[in-house]
Amino acid sequence: MSPFSNRLVVNALRAFSGAPGLSFSAAAGTCLTVVNDRADCLCVLADMLAGHAPASGGRVMVDGTDVTGLPPGRRSCALVGWRDPLFAHMTVQANLAFALRARGEESHAVAARVGAVLALLGLDGLEQARSASLSPEQALRVMIGRALVFEPPVLVLEDPFTPLPPAGRVAMRRLVGRLARARGLCVVLLTREREDALLLGDTIAWMDGMEVVQSGTALDLFDRPACDRVATGFGHANSLTVRVASVGDDVALAHLPGGLPVEAMAAPGVEADQLATLCIRPDRIAVLFPSRPGMAGGADPDGPPVLEATLTDLRQMGDHVLLRFRLANGEELLARRPPTPALQRVAPGQVAMLAWQPGQAIAFPFRGEMG
Repeated sequence: MSPFSNRLVVNALRAFSGAPGLSFSAAAGTCLTVVNDRADCLCVLADMLAGHAPASGGRVMVDGTDVTGLPPGRRSCALVGWRDPLFAHMTVQANLAFALRARGEESHAVAARVGAVLALLGLDGLEQARSASLSPEQALRVMIGRALVFEPPVLVLEDPFTPLPPAGRVAMRRLVGRLARARGLCVVLLTREREDALLLGDTIAWMDGMEVVQSGTALDLFDRPACDRVATGFGHANSLTVRVASVGDDVALAHLPGGLPVEAMAAPGVEADQLATLCIRPDRIAVLFPSRPGMAGGADPDGPPVLEATLTDLRQMGDHVLLRFRLANGEELLARRPPTPALQRVAPGQVAMLAWQPGQAIAFPFRGEMG
């Protein structure tokens, strides 16, 4: 099968009657990451993909074959997750061989396949180890190996990196990426961590509850979010409720409570004299600490609106500085800036001028949630 064709196609899959239909696809040799901060929703999706739970509607296609009604063993979607731990009384080798032997595979074929998977996953020397003696990273490698002995075209990983220490997460992300490319696997990574999606996902699907709100590349979700839920949930954007004064050339001129002016690109449906949700990412906010108070009043009239704010907190994050500001109306904004020498001299309580170009922010139709 061509590595550029869709190996997995999920169309309008529903967990229950009336639920939103889940639709996404992924090619062989790639990783689709599905991001959802709710573990229960990831669990439901994992079970529907693997055939452990029935769907109330929709289809799952693997290599052009409809597998929606097939049981897990014939479904071509292998599920790996911590809900299905290793057999504690068995060695690593026995854990890998168990299901093959249960299916009646010849002993020499089982030994050859298990040996190949042990080498592939860096488990040489651990053949006789029992699960209690394994590190979380080693245990996950064995769990993935139990699936790979069947050479499935689709590998579904349910929040696999959560128990791992930072070094283990890094190593296992690299391993999963190599497996996808080297074996032509279609990997579906279900995760609560945005970092997993950014480092592994060729395509990212962002879920809110049981709804796939948007899928695309990381750039799509960051720079072209479909709605404020994607902008804030995936892009970690600031969210401000504004009233739109006017819309012209796709730019909305709006006001925060208290009359503070702001500008943003207007998403479809944003109209004058209506509420909107303005989303601006912390790294898109320009910050200037004036040498004397009142400088905001002298801002360029042809430039973007300038907001006077007070710094309330500053955190050194290594590769950036995270700054928290309070506006005159009491609302707060987060800004992210490079760690320059000038920022080493500022402290909470100082006044700053904040601004952004209209193209750096997006105003979406207001959905009714306040705060």
